[in-house]
Amino acid sequence: MLKMLATQITGLFRGIHEKEEFQIEDVARSLSQAVVGDGAIYVKGFGEMEAIESEVRSGPEPLPKQYVYEPSVPLSHLDRVIVASRFADDEAALSFIQSVQEQGAEVILIAAATKEGNPAKDQADFFIDTKANGPLLPFEMDRVGFPSTIAMLYVHHALFVTVKEITDEYDLD
Repeated sequence: MLKMLATQITGLFRGIHEKEEFQIEDVARSLSQAVVGDGAIYVKGFGEMEAIESEVRSGPEPLPKQYVYEPSVPLSHLDRVIVASRFADDEAALSFIQSVQEQGAEVILIAAATKEGNPAKDQADFFIDTKANGPLLPFEMDRVGFPSTIAMLYVHHALFVTVKEITDEYDLD
């Protein structure tokens, strides 16, 4: 079972890389503008995707100028907000995206697209699909192993290394 899990997660990562590579590069360019300019990068996670906040708060490699979003922080057109939710039809994420955009900030949504509709995906300035639409492994009469957080963190790390690659030529100290 462990080998099947490793194979499925490797396939998930490969799918993100192959289908979202250009979108990740576009998002990294936008984030890099905030890093080298006067903007900041904020993150907000919904449900289990709050793991992105923990990664920024306590992880060893946050992006420069990256913070966990706090409602008291005023946003501007110079800022970027990364929103993470399990699916792109998350109503709480959609409401949050609208409020952030009303302040002028650019929004990046990391979530899985759904078949039924993706209003948050359509609302966000950028959308990166995690491809994590459901459990990966058959188990008795059910399926288990829903890797939504793993996929989101993979995207977050892909953004980190791509932004680092772009901003390396700038002296940010």
